[in-house]
Amino acid sequence: MKHFTKLLPVATAMVALSTSAALAQEYKLKVGVSTPEGYSYNVALAEFKKQVEEGSNGDIEVTVFPSSQMGGEAEMARNVQIGTLEATVVSTSNISPFLPSLQVLSVPYLLKSIECAMAVTSGDVGQEMAKELQEKADIHVLGYYTFGYRQLFNTKRPINSVSDVAGLKIRIPPDKYLEQTWSAMGASPIPLPFSELFPALQQGVVDGDANPISSIKQFKWYEVVDNVAVTNVAVGMATFAMNGRFFNSLPEEYQKLVTDAAENSVGVNISADAANTEEAVVFLKEQGVEFTEPDLAGFREAAQPVLDAASEEFGKELIDRIVAAQDGC
Repeated sequence: MKHFTKLLPVATAMVALSTSAALAQEYKLKVGVSTPEGYSYNVALAEFKKQVEEGSNGDIEVTVFPSSQMGGEAEMARNVQIGTLEATVVSTSNISPFLPSLQVLSVPYLLKSIECAMAVTSGDVGQEMAKELQEKADIHVLGYYTFGYRQLFNTKRPINSVSDVAGLKIRIPPDKYLEQTWSAMGASPIPLPFSELFPALQQGVVDGDANPISSIKQFKWYEVVDNVAVTNVAVGMATFAMNGRFFNSLPEEYQKLVTDAAENSVGVNISADAANTEEAVVFLKEQGVEFTEPDLAGFREAAQPVLDAASEEFGKELIDRIVAAQDGC
């Protein structure tokens, strides 16, 4: 016992030295994102970068690569999974090949609002999905971002009712529930990578898409798009995803720093999205884009079979939990 007591200060010093050495290492954190500067993702990531670099005294260097410099969303998700990219922000549709249940967040009108969507993802449902994604694909979810409401825009005609959707060719991501949604409303869903949307609209390969109003401005789709219908068909959700091995390689102190910075960036993302949307509405109207606000009852009725299909696949219990998580928001 006396011998152990004499060694204890030395051992403690060694642990302290080891911890200090671990924190002194330099970590390079590359974050790929498909969106351009000024987009709500990018604004949030700028704040994340600032907090992580300042909090680590520069030991963690965060470099954000915007505008698909590191590839499209699906490609970046794969690269994060295998570890050739440390982190990315990717829609739940594009990361769902690793965890199909994430597609439930695309079910039309299941998420009532952005605030309600965040109540779901920050609660038990979102945390359980994050845990399962970690276990199945070694992808660590730092948080959930939003890219706003999916609003239907097209190059053909104003949408005043669900019947006006019939016959339109609507681009979709790899998400069967969005595919089923537009099929149920009489449109022809066309799977297409996000990066190919602009030329597809120009060439008539597709007539439209359902994406946020802010995206119409920031990706300059207004140059070919004439009509926007406020359908609120779904709340666009994304994961701020990091390679699990990279996250676990960080000392605990830096894991907490990264986690806290990511959590703070979620609020920045929401605020930036709201500001960008408000600005985009004004801008698009100035460009001559026509906005309509159709009665959503017909849209909800047409989409009901999609909700039924999701309930059958994922279980009524999960749907009920998602609905319950939105009480009071």
